[in-house]
Amino acid sequence: MEELKYVVFQLDGQKYGMDLKYINGIEHDYFIIPVPNAPEGIKGIINLRGAVIPVYSLRERFGMNREITNPEKSLLITNSSGTLLAYEVDAVLDIEQMDKKNINHMPKVASNEETIFMEEVLHIGSEIVIAINADKVLSDDVRVMIDQMIAENEEENKA
Repeated sequence: MEELKYVVFQLDGQKYGMDLKYINGIEHDYFIIPVPNAPEGIKGIINLRGAVIPVYSLRERFGMNREITNPEKSLLITNSSGTLLAYEVDAVLDIEQMDKKNINHMPKVASNEETIFMEEVLHIGSEIVIAINADKVLSDDVRVMIDQMIAENEEENKA
C-alpha cells in the first residue's frame, strides 16, 4: 500500500491539507514586509535565510478576512510551479500519513474554476479534509505578476 504524507493546517476553524511533496519548510517566526501594488493575494515578502519569498494569503483566496491574530500562525514554504512561495495559514496542526484508500478526488459537483486547486478529499479518522494543490492555487495572471515582482526584486538587489 502506497502511503502519502500531508501537512494539515487550519484556516478560520476549517482544516485543509497539502501534500508534503510541495512543502520545503514550515516557518513560525517571521516578519512580513508589505509590498505596495503587490499582486492579488500577496501580503508582502519575507527574507528567509537570504532568499526573498512572496507571502500569499490563503485566507484571502478563500474569501476570508486575510488578517491572522492567532499566535500559532505559520508559513508553508513551497516551490509552486518553480516559484518559491510562502502560504500563510492560521496554524499547522499535524503531518498525516495517508493510505491511498483514504484519499478521494474532489466531487465534480464541488469543482469549478474558482476551486480547481482543491483536488482531493482526505479521510482522517472521522474528519474530511480538503487537500490543496500548491501548483494550482495561483491563477496564471497572478503567477506572472509574482514572477515579475521577484525578478524586479532580484534586479534591484544586484544594482
